Amino acid sequence: MKKLATMAAIGRLMCAATALAGNPCPDGCTDGDGVGDQIDNCIDRYNPIQDDTDLDDCGNLCDADYDQSGVTGFGDFGIFASCFGTNNPLCDHTEPVGNGSIGFGDFGAFSALFGTVPGSSGPTTGTVACP
Repeated sequence: MKKLATMAAIGRLMCAATALAGNPCPDGCTDGDGVGDQIDNCIDRYNPIQDDTDLDDCGNLCDADYDQSGVTGFGDFGIFASCFGTNNPLCDHTEPVGNGSIGFGDFGAFSALFGTVPGSSGPTTGTVACP
């Protein structure tokens, strides 16, 4: 996972450099966050910060599968409920992660993800963690 994180960081730097040169990300950027789809940890959501607190290479904004079962379900709801009102970054679904206690904005994001599989993510496309 560290190798993927390092590769993603290098890719983001390269993508930023090409964007500064007036050239969009060469591999496309579906969500417009400036991070190319091949390395973006949440392809369908604008998330330039790329927060991934559970380190499964699927960004917080599209991943509420805390128990890594492959789908956001009731087990994850129990974990989210225990996070509510705390500063636990695992359950933080509003960027930037660590912006305060877990609250209703995060609950709204969690609710939207309930019953879905995490993802999609460029680095982990096709894996169980983040299809």
